[in-house]
Amino acid sequence: MIPYAADIDRLPPYPLDLDDGQRERVDRLLSGVVVSLHDHPVRLPDPITPESWAEHTRVGTEHIGHAGLNGSGLTIVLASSLVEPDQDRLLRWADQMRAGLAVSATGPRLLPALEDLGSIGTDLDGIPALYAAGIRSSGLAYNAGNPLGGGLGQPVDEGLTPLGRQAVGVMNQLGMLVDLAHVGDRTSIEAAAASSEPVVISHAGARARWPSPRMKPDDVLRAVAATSGVIGVEAAPGSTRVEGRPEHDLDAVMAHVEYIAELVGVDHVGLGPDTFFGDHAGLYAAAGWAPQPVPGHEGVPLPDHVAGMENPAEAPRNAAGWLVRRGWADADIAKILGGNAERVLGTVLR
Repeated sequence: MIPYAADIDRLPPYPLDLDDGQRERVDRLLSGVVVSLHDHPVRLPDPITPESWAEHTRVGTEHIGHAGLNGSGLTIVLASSLVEPDQDRLLRWADQMRAGLAVSATGPRLLPALEDLGSIGTDLDGIPALYAAGIRSSGLAYNAGNPLGGGLGQPVDEGLTPLGRQAVGVMNQLGMLVDLAHVGDRTSIEAAAASSEPVVISHAGARARWPSPRMKPDDVLRAVAATSGVIGVEAAPGSTRVEGRPEHDLDAVMAHVEYIAELVGVDHVGLGPDTFFGDHAGLYAAAGWAPQPVPGHEGVPLPDHVAGMENPAEAPRNAAGWLVRRGWADADIAKILGGNAERVLGTVLR
C-alpha cells in the first residue's frame, strides 16, 4: 500500500509574527469567502519516488486532503487534474473527485477543473461531455499548444484558431470558465477578446517581476482584466520568483499580487496557489517533469518548497496575514482572498 503525505502539520507553521489584533483580523477575513482558482487538493505519495508515483498513477485513486481543507478557511477550490490527453481517463477522474467530495460535507466546495482541453482533440462535442462530468473550468491549451491555439512553451504562438474561437463560444454557452494560465500570449489576448464572459488566468504571475514564459506580460494581464476577469497568483516551486531575490517564498509570491493589483486594479487579483499536500518539487523529479528554464536564469535551482505557500491549507491564511501585516484594507484583502473569484464564478457558471 502506498503511504501518502499528511495534510496537517507536515511542515512547521510559517512565522508571520502577527500581533493579537492582526490575528483576529485574519480569522475574521477567513470566515468570509475564500477561493482558490487553482489547486491540487490531494495528498501525494510520501516519499514520492519514480516507483511510488508510477504505482499511484497505475492505481488511479486520488486522496483528497479533507482534514487540511477543513481547517483552511477555503470556501471554494477549483480542484485541477494534472495534464491528461485521454478523455476517458479525465471523465473517470471527474467521477472519482465527485465521489471523494461526498466524504465530507463540512469542507470547501470543490469544482473539478482541467489544465487544458487537449483531450478533446478537434471534437468540440468533448466539451459538453466534460461539463456533464462536473468539470467547470478548463484551460484552452497547455504549454505545447493544441488545435485550439498556442501554448506558452511554443517559440511562435500563431494565435487562437477558428476551432479555438468556437471552443470559447461553447464554453461560454455551457457556463464553463475559460482559463488562460498555460496559453500563449497572442492566443490569450485573442481568446479574451472572443469571450462573451469573464476569463481567468487561474495560476500565474507577472512577467515584469520574473522573466519566465510561465508568467504573463502586462498586455495579457490587462486583456483578462478587461473582461472583468481575475488573475490567480500561483506559488508552484520556481514559478512566481522575483528578479534579484534568490528566495522563492511568501514575500515573492505576494510581490506578484501587489504588482498585478497596481497594474489592473485590486478587483482583478486572486489566488491560484497550484499546490498539493506533499512534496511538489519531488513530484517534478519523480514524474520526470522539468520546469521551463528562465532565459538568463538557467542556473537558478528549484526550491524544495515555497515557504509560506507550500500547500492548499496554509496558502490563504498566510496570504491574508501578509496583507494584514502590510497594511492592506480589509475590503481589498477580502477581494483578493475570494471576493473577486466569487464574482466571476457567479457570472460564468450555470
